[in-house]
Parts: sequence; structure tokens; C-alpha cells
Amino acid sequence: MIKKHWKKILLSLCSMLWSGCSDDSSSDSPSAGNKLIACDFDQICPEYGIFYDCENEEDAIAGNFENCTMSYPACTDTYYCEDDVTCFQSTDDKTKTFDCHDEKDKKTLYSEDEFKSKYYVESERIH
Repeated sequence: MIKKHWKKILLSLCSMLWSGCSDDSSSDSPSAGNKLIACDFDQICPEYGIFYDCENEEDAIAGNFENCTMSYPACTDTYYCEDDVTCFQSTDDKTKTFDCHDEKDKKTLYSEDEFKSKYYVESERIH
């Protein structure tokens, strides 16, 4: 019986051994063996509010906003990470930066690439 099915048995054994081998070079895994830290994303957007930027401060005090530029408050993107770090994302001239604070209020500023090399977003919740 074994003589008749030896090729199938050998193929099965080889496939079992091959499946036990792992490929650590996938593009999803971080480089140099570093594990990424999970973060929850929270975006908070104000429901109302207007900012006025006036050339003459007296116009703003008097409520004369004709010569003022008007803007709306921006949303705040916040990341709560598993290593007890909270990061606030800001965008300046299409460049994202992440201002991060740990539980001891140690501050670290990351570029977008630096942030992505250390953290990933586990889930998204938008308010």
C-alpha cells in the first residue's frame, strides 16, 4: 500500500514542513524586527464657532468684522496609543506632524514617516 501511494505521502509531508516555515520579509511587518504599537483614532470637530482675524484690534473689540478674515475651527485628530502615549496630528503646508505626550508629559514630535514606523491605527472612530 505504501509503495502505491509513496509520492502522495512524500508530497503531503513536504507541504506540512513547508507550511511551518514563515516568511518575515512581508511588507506589512515593520523593519528591523520592531513591533508596531496600536493606536485608537479619534477625530473631534467643533459644531460651531468662527474665528476673526482683524488687522485693527479695535474693529474686533467693537464687533466690526468687515475688514477681517473669517475662518472656522479645524478638527482635532487624536491618537491614543497602547504605550500610554497621546498624539495630536497637525498639518502644515501638506506636511503632517504628530505632537506626542506620554503619561509623564514627555513630549516628542514625529514626522508622518516616523509616526508610521512606530504606530498603526487599530480602529477609527469619528465624532
